[in-house]
Amino acid sequence: MGPTWRGYITDNSPRPAAIAVCIDDTDRILIIRRSNIDDRGGQWTIPGGHVDETDRSLEAAASRELEEETDLVVLLEDLQFLGEPKPEKYYFLAKKWCGDVDISIPNPKTGKIEHDEHKWATIKEIKEITNSEIPIYLLEKALEMSKNE
Repeated sequence: MGPTWRGYITDNSPRPAAIAVCIDDTDRILIIRRSNIDDRGGQWTIPGGHVDETDRSLEAAASRELEEETDLVVLLEDLQFLGEPKPEKYYFLAKKWCGDVDISIPNPKTGKIEHDEHKWATIKEIKEITNSEIPIYLLEKALEMSKNE
């Protein structure tokens, strides 16, 4: 790992993940579906992924992953920390971004397209999805935080 993370992560510890919860002006949340490139194919999730050696912070990782997976660009100062529902998974709220969602861009490291569908969904719609590990309580927290801005 790079010097930023050297003291934080040991060689045998799991790499942390940074996730960006995007909420639009109508309180819908961006969710994306994993393509069939791995055993999580068909699972709905929130944009995010592992922190890389080059990421200077968890926010930088969340911003990079959001752009890699959806082509949306968010400034680090526009991310608000939501919580860590599982060890090493850090969630951030994003209410401002630039661009339009495009999930057809291959991952820059693997060259594979990781997601095959996206949608903006309400909490109620997300609760009805069976193939998901999205932490609903964090989405509810994100909605509450977004209303108090």
